[in-house]
Amino acid sequence: MTSTNYPHLAELGWNDFFENQLDDERPAENAIVRVCSVHSMVLFVMGAEGKRQLAIPGNWLSSDPEDRPTVGDWLILDETGQWPVRILKRQTLVTRRAPSDITSVQLVAANLDTLFIVTSLNDDFNLSRLERYLAIAYEYGVTPVVVLSKRDLVTAEHAEDCAAQVRALHDGLDVVVVNALTIDTVNALFPWVEKGMTATLVGSSGVGKSTLVNTLSGEERTPTGAIRDSDSKGRHTTSSRTLYTLPNGGLIMDVPGFRELRLPSCEHGIAKVFADIIEIGLHCGFTDCLHDGEPDCAVEKAVEEGRITRRRVENYRKLLKEQAAQDDEKQQAKIYARQRRVADRVAGKTSGKKQRRRR
Repeated sequence: MTSTNYPHLAELGWNDFFENQLDDERPAENAIVRVCSVHSMVLFVMGAEGKRQLAIPGNWLSSDPEDRPTVGDWLILDETGQWPVRILKRQTLVTRRAPSDITSVQLVAANLDTLFIVTSLNDDFNLSRLERYLAIAYEYGVTPVVVLSKRDLVTAEHAEDCAAQVRALHDGLDVVVVNALTIDTVNALFPWVEKGMTATLVGSSGVGKSTLVNTLSGEERTPTGAIRDSDSKGRHTTSSRTLYTLPNGGLIMDVPGFRELRLPSCEHGIAKVFADIIEIGLHCGFTDCLHDGEPDCAVEKAVEEGRITRRRVENYRKLLKEQAAQDDEKQQAKIYARQRRVADRVAGKTSGKKQRRRR
């Protein structure tokens, strides 16, 4: 149930989950804001008094990634209304592994209701990549909706075949086929981004995420690009994550395309995406069967009988290996960090030179 104590904030996604975190001395409505974009040392927020820019406190900048503000967060301001002092606990938080750092995560968005997973109906269409996005959505409790774009560039038969393949990935999965340039087909997305609801668009570059934002908004709010004809790869047109309000009262976030989607710790999400394989695996001859050539493997038998595809099994095994390797990498990184600290202490004792900085 949506709170009525802060009516203007309810339009921006405020609800009882956030209100119940407030102290008895509740802040004024204009002291509660939602982050709509983050840029280096400043962030832009929106609230009862519209949009404005705030500086990010220095102690937040030096904190762990999960403790820093991200797009979609709710903040409490001090009595001046110019300085953030608290990030409210997040209802949902979507992350991915940072591409350049094996020990940290990159925050994608906070307090989402819907994850629109966008892929175009051309060479970008990739079921294994979609399964990665679905694992993230299920892991963090966000409703996934697969949006198949560029309907105008393919035949009706091709579009329906692709949609059927996606629906087969998980029971009850919502799939919408759109031409991102026309509101007639894009209208089908509004049930997942109604008034007070927040959705984000994720997917590769050039699949139509920014075009969808513009069409849903009824105006051009973000630049658009296209997929190259030569290699079907997209161009980055969105450079930062930004939260927009829609005419119907919903909120939509545009996210830069991911060239690489490295899953965070995601065992629950993977288990939900591949629940059919796990259930079949209960009938394998060995309890620790890896479904990789072992005798009496029920999963291998299901593949041979056409009940599941080999691609799906191989992707399941690949994602599990990545999860196991991630744990090994984190442990290895901790060991390296301890070794660097020891080396720094030794260097400080034996040399008058300035100690090396930690990363």
